[in-house]
Amino acid sequence: MTTLLSGHLLKLTAVSAAFLSPALVLAQSAPPTPPPAKADTAPAPAAAPVPAPTAADAPEGLPVGPQTEAYLKRLIEALRADDSFKVRLQAAVFLGRSDDDRAFEPLVAALNNDEHYTVRAAAATALANLNDPRAISHVIKRLATDADPFVRDEAQRGLSKFDREEALPYVVATYGSDDPAVRRQAVLYLAEAPSPAAQQVLVRALGDTPEIFQVARDTALNMPPPEGLKFLETALDHRDASVRRGAVVVLHGIATAESAALILKVYERDIEADSVRNETRTSLRELRRFLPIAQFIKDAQESANKHERTKALKLLGVVGGDEAKDVLTTALNDQDVYVRGNAVMAVGELGDTAVVPALEKLESDPSNQRILHLVRHALKQLKKKSPGTN
Repeated sequence: MTTLLSGHLLKLTAVSAAFLSPALVLAQSAPPTPPPAKADTAPAPAAAPVPAPTAADAPEGLPVGPQTEAYLKRLIEALRADDSFKVRLQAAVFLGRSDDDRAFEPLVAALNNDEHYTVRAAAATALANLNDPRAISHVIKRLATDADPFVRDEAQRGLSKFDREEALPYVVATYGSDDPAVRRQAVLYLAEAPSPAAQQVLVRALGDTPEIFQVARDTALNMPPPEGLKFLETALDHRDASVRRGAVVVLHGIATAESAALILKVYERDIEADSVRNETRTSLRELRRFLPIAQFIKDAQESANKHERTKALKLLGVVGGDEAKDVLTTALNDQDVYVRGNAVMAVGELGDTAVVPALEKLESDPSNQRILHLVRHALKQLKKKSPGTN
């Protein structure tokens, strides 16, 4: 027999017939018994007791026979409108054992709207017992948002009863909720077994709220390193800039040569959102120990291709350091104005106010008219960092 609720809920559901309306008494196939005594009459003689139905006595399905339709309608009406929470609770339990599709909507309504926590908890378990995957989004919502911990516990137990493969598309769809708490709960479920289909949502979660990002980040970090890097590399190509930025943040935290190489590829893109590029700059500077700085310097000084030189100069401006500053300062006097212009942008990125005199010299040189706007912009950036600089 399907387990219904925890011991606590079973105690609440084991209510005597005195708490139930006559509509909730199970139809019996045995010969008819005398009608139950009215509330104001004396109890039946002890010699002929009639056991009261409880949750544990409920059948696995509704009784078969002409009374079935009426019985189901009475349960649904009791769950919807009875004044006693104990009656509503019993109705939820019995409907969960009915194996009838018509029980689904009333149980969802009770799960979402009933004022008593035990009824909401019973509805969560009943929906799981019906094994209708349409209930998954409703159970996740209750797990994420219900104020009562008992309801959340029962919702968690109910959710665990669904087959994961069958539940997956419904959980993925639930991530589309406008409520961040619901989205986070969906991501938590998917993170338990990050299959390829689940990873599609986990990638998107890297660009979500900080709480949801944290779940996706922890999932990536808990993957085997090659699998985690592949997951993050996929995120770096996502159309949403917030997802790409989130992936860079996680790669920064991994702090390996492999993660630094992936961030470097993002920085070298010709077109990238400012938020992503700014994150790559911060990350590369802090991960410079994993980068081929010597190669950057060699390319900046010796490459015959001016585009390769300027690319290396820009990277040196990002990663910083004394060697980078020396190479960039020298490049400010390069014969090629294109190289000088890129060196100007790189020293602005470098952020070292020691290069201000060199930039002021460029500003006063008429041969730098083509790059004058770059020089002035770099000076403005640097002087903001050091207001005392004239």
